[in-house]
Amino acid sequence: MFNKGRMRLWLIITPILLALTALLPKMADAEGGATQDVHPAVDVYADLFPGEKIPVIVQSDDADLSQWVVERGGDVLHEFDIVGGFQAEIPIEMVEALDLSDRADWISLDAPLMTSRRGGDDVDPSRLATAYQFAANAVPAWEEGVSGDDVTVAVIDTGISPSDDFGGRLAGFGNFSSEEKIPLDSNGHGTWVAGIIAGDDPKGRYVGIAPAADLLSVKVAGRDGSARVSDVIEALQWVVQNKDRYDIGVVNISLNSAIADSYLRDPLSAAVEQAWFQGIVVVVSVGNLGATPFAADHAPANDPFVITVGAFDDQGTGDRSDDVLAGWSSRGVTVDGYAKPEVVAPGVDIVSTSSGNKSFLAQEGPDRLVARGYIQLTGSSASAAVVSGMVALMLEEDPSLTPDEVKFRVIATGTPVPGSDAPAIDASSATFTTIEGSANGEALPNEFIDPETGRIMEDSILWRSILWRSILWRSILWRSILWSR
Repeated sequence: MFNKGRMRLWLIITPILLALTALLPKMADAEGGATQDVHPAVDVYADLFPGEKIPVIVQSDDADLSQWVVERGGDVLHEFDIVGGFQAEIPIEMVEALDLSDRADWISLDAPLMTSRRGGDDVDPSRLATAYQFAANAVPAWEEGVSGDDVTVAVIDTGISPSDDFGGRLAGFGNFSSEEKIPLDSNGHGTWVAGIIAGDDPKGRYVGIAPAADLLSVKVAGRDGSARVSDVIEALQWVVQNKDRYDIGVVNISLNSAIADSYLRDPLSAAVEQAWFQGIVVVVSVGNLGATPFAADHAPANDPFVITVGAFDDQGTGDRSDDVLAGWSSRGVTVDGYAKPEVVAPGVDIVSTSSGNKSFLAQEGPDRLVARGYIQLTGSSASAAVVSGMVALMLEEDPSLTPDEVKFRVIATGTPVPGSDAPAIDASSATFTTIEGSANGEALPNEFIDPETGRIMEDSILWRSILWRSILWRSILWRSILWSR
């Protein structure tokens, strides 16, 4: 079975998997071939660990396929209705048999994830000890009495530890990590992200963008931060199923798959699209790979049906004139022709709630601890959290907004920032604007999603063939005409 020891080996093989991005153009142009339905990272894993079962996610509309796998010696670990497939561990021979049988629509490696952390209306702005709230222009919204009240933000991360900063606003816990008996945050990343979204320091120094919003802790990683794509898919499935129970309006994902791919066939992309089409605004971090080739092609940041957020440096001031893009913030055009990120937000030296001095991040860098109960970290994880908080403000002001309308307003109200093709967010302008429009008007959904219903299609194979013919033309057009650096 895939255990903690094997998870640590992902740290060794991840650079190799990242190198597979060089195959993306060839894969995107493929019309057929014996291995069309298997991601090449599966073969790389088999070569690295000969004789061992391979962790995969199999997508298929064949209801009997999981039983077929079990009968032939494979291990089916979870069924994922949200993406029309299942998580399994199977030998390489079974991968080849599945590919030849045409019973599997797509077989991808259950890849490791990369965190995007690098290495209320009674808020008194004069007491704030941080500048990012000013840089994001959230303060005017607070002054108008908008602070995220009655909006729940689900945080898919390492968990959230209770804190005075969250008061009674922790709505619930879901745990899909290897730490089954530890629902709280032993790493620290998730609590830090949650504080940026909705923290409310009783002393008024460290306050999140939406200090009245409710939070839902959805834990997918343990103390060392290790997680797999299947963990996030399972978490998203739970979020969608519990949308009405917790009144979830936003989900924050400050994680990215270690493998670059087209969003059209990626199972994690299918999962975030399910949430989006069910009315949940999905906010994701773009990652910290700079302008390297295919930096923007890591799910779920590569999907048009999310808000992908990069990072700018506010220089520790609320003055927008000195803001500049963080050089390490991932950016580029995806293999499917989408410019990513869509917006940028503060992400450098962000102080937020700590999960305690014994957390992994606090132990790893005690110099990061600021005052008692707070920690300073950097990365596009923070930037995504800022935007999730901003969306909570928008949904309090106008609960009728759809995800596509939210995304349109977030982008349309942004302002230029040096070094970035994407605009910097303006939280108050986005909250109070009356501009009308809808993002993703011509965007195609993941090949497993029915464009009419927003749910997994019964005949994914037919849709896939239509989708590829459409997307190839558009990808070439966008890459050659609209976007160049």
